[in-house]
Amino acid sequence: MNAEPAGRQRDFATFFACTYPSMLAQAIMLCGDRADAEDATQEAFVEAYRVWDRVAGYDAPEAWIRRVMVQRLWKVYRKRRTGQERLLHLPVPAQASPEQTAEAREVLRLLATLPPRQRMTLALFSLEGWSQQEIATTLRMTRGGVAANVAKARQTLREALGMAADEVTGRDPLVAGMGVGWLGRFGAYRIGAGQDPLVRALLDTQAWLRAAVETDPQALERARAALAERLEEE
Repeated sequence: MNAEPAGRQRDFATFFACTYPSMLAQAIMLCGDRADAEDATQEAFVEAYRVWDRVAGYDAPEAWIRRVMVQRLWKVYRKRRTGQERLLHLPVPAQASPEQTAEAREVLRLLATLPPRQRMTLALFSLEGWSQQEIATTLRMTRGGVAANVAKARQTLREALGMAADEVTGRDPLVAGMGVGWLGRFGAYRIGAGQDPLVRALLDTQAWLRAAVETDPQALERARAALAERLEEE
């Protein structure tokens, strides 16, 4: 890494610092295990660095990295057993209230009860906005299998969280991009028609995870060191 042009390194380093917390939070939502999430995220950034001159020119370089991260994570996560204990070891975000933390931990606990296929397809479809076909291609599933797994995951989580049965009101609730913010006890019930309460709960949990990563003062430095070590090994 030290042999590369200084400008290229600075450009990548800035991008890494800005996007790593969000990327790690997304990886944890996909698998629930911080160590696995960190490994997959680091591997994705290493791949990006190798071809950074090309990736940096994309409209959304983070989308390319996210896809690589998902592929790496799926190789490991699909072999996990449902309900296996996850190791998060994340600090509580300084700005999070006890209620917000309790809500996030409950959602994470329930996600851990889902089979790997259900958890990952739900997160990719509901949080990342991937189409069923994109998920099917990346995870080597059928499109019908993706739809079935997402539906099962939604039903399980809605019942566990005491939410009403699925209803499409105004727009498809299974979309990303609704914005992020804590509103109290799964506050989607108070944000108007067309915004799905389960998606809101998942978004709130992902926001809590990102804030937790950002609260850890050593997280980014450890990630930088691990990334540099991986690059030097090549």
